[in-house]
Amino acid sequence: RAMRWISGAGRWRDDPTPDGRKAGEPLADGISPVHTPLGSHDVKGITAVINSAACLDQVAASNGVLFNLKIQPGALLGEQADANLASLIKTYFRRGGMHLQVSVSSREMLEDADRHPQKYRGLLVYVAGYSTLWCELGDSLKQDIISRTELSFDDNSDLTPPG
Repeated sequence: RAMRWISGAGRWRDDPTPDGRKAGEPLADGISPVHTPLGSHDVKGITAVINSAACLDQVAASNGVLFNLKIQPGALLGEQADANLASLIKTYFRRGGMHLQVSVSSREMLEDADRHPQKYRGLLVYVAGYSTLWCELGDSLKQDIISRTELSFDDNSDLTPPG
């Protein structure tokens, strides 16, 4: 949650932000792309997301970093699918990344799983550094996962790892 300590008041506050995030909603999922009811803050594609995350000095994070990527299932179809995903992962780690959790799911499937849990009893999802069954999550966490940015390789021209 996005919270700040109010000096002198002796309490935590988690105010809404101008980007559409309501009070009490998470600010971000670790260093993953921020998403709000108004949409994702990721506007330049998966390469920009990887480059932005890799720019951070992740060694300075004493408990590590959390970086979740949700990739559209259609992005992993075709001749280049495996090469694109492998290159994406190599690029991130060669540029200094220390943790990457890739999830391949669509908003439609997750919404269907929410409506018809009996059809998805074995659906395993990444949450925030751990995996769990979809049916074991609370409603607010399910909605957060559904609303995560769905990325693809459509608009990426530089997925070649350096060195």
